[in-house]
Amino acid sequence: MKYFIVAAILLFSVLTVSLTDAQKLYTWTDENGNLHISEEPPPKNARVEDVVNYKERTPEEEAARQRRKEEFRRKLEEDKQRVQTQDAQLEAKEAEEAAQEARQQAQEEYEENKAYIDKLSNRKWKRKKFRKRITRLKKETEENFAEAEEAAKRAEEAKAKAEATRETQ
Repeated sequence: MKYFIVAAILLFSVLTVSLTDAQKLYTWTDENGNLHISEEPPPKNARVEDVVNYKERTPEEEAARQRRKEEFRRKLEEDKQRVQTQDAQLEAKEAEEAAQEARQQAQEEYEENKAYIDKLSNRKWKRKKFRKRITRLKKETEENFAEAEEAAKRAEEAKAKAEATRETQ
């Protein structure tokens, strides 16, 4: 029984010391609307907003807090990398679809222009008469194929970027 009383007194004294060791932080606003945070109690005419008991952290608590912060930062960085990878993959997919569409459109225009050119140039007098139009159509067809090739290059670059971001994970 004697040990129980001694243990209770020690426990009570430790709790009392730890509570008296804590500091109070006052948050208050003065008459000008300025916010103040201090350990000193506010003046009588100030509007007290919050009183917080502040307790110093032990080195173990601070180390645990730092570990949690680092873990959170690491997870955040992993999520950021994952989002970048997904964005790059989506961009690569969209670029590939655009390239495929450009190729298809260029091929369709080529077929139409070829049929039209054949129609315009089936006779010698037509070739002379429609020479400028035939030249313009051939140039447009070449430009369309060049655009399709450029879209294909962009798709390849986007695919390479997606692979690079995937490898960095």
